[in-house]
This record gives sequence, C-alpha cells and structure tokens, in this order.
Amino acid sequence: MNVRLDLADGAPSPSLPETRALLWAAVRPGDGVEHIYAQPCGRSVEAVLFVERPTLAEAERCCDTVLDRCAAGGPRFSRHSSVPLPLLVELLGEQSER
Repeated sequence: MNVRLDLADGAPSPSLPETRALLWAAVRPGDGVEHIYAQPCGRSVEAVLFVERPTLAEAERCCDTVLDRCAAGGPRFSRHSSVPLPLLVELLGEQSER
C-alpha cells in the first residue's frame, strides 16, 4: 500500500528515520505490516507500507489504523492517496521503460 503522508496542522516534518520509527511504533502484531519504506516528497513523506491482507479494502483499513495510532502518540499524518502494490510496481515498470 503506497500512501502519501501529509502532516496535519502545519507541524514540522519529522526526519525519515523518525517517520519510519513512528510508523513502526504504531504497528501491532496481527496488522500484517511486513515492511515500511519512506522517502521525502516536498513537505510530505511518501511511504510504502507492505501489508499482507487479502483485499485492498482491508489493507487500506490497516494503514488507516496505523496512522490513527501515530496520531495518538505523536504527529498526526493524513493519507492522501493509496496505490495497491501491484499497480505501483506496474507504474514504476512503465516509467523505467521510457
């Protein structure tokens, strides 16, 4: 699940290691999050949560739950987009062919 995370309320952006640590701290056993990747994207952070869930809807709910947990103990992120991993891989493959 690819998500763009914007900080709510104009808060200063945490560093990439801090962002990954915040996301991992919000993950619970059973969420299905296997890996987290993050990179800067302007004032946003582009993050990929590799989530093992049988449906896209369940993966999106998992991501939203993780973000809600982040908000409870730290910065409040808002999810602005999501792209299922197979589509993301396909899009990246098309870009590399150009």
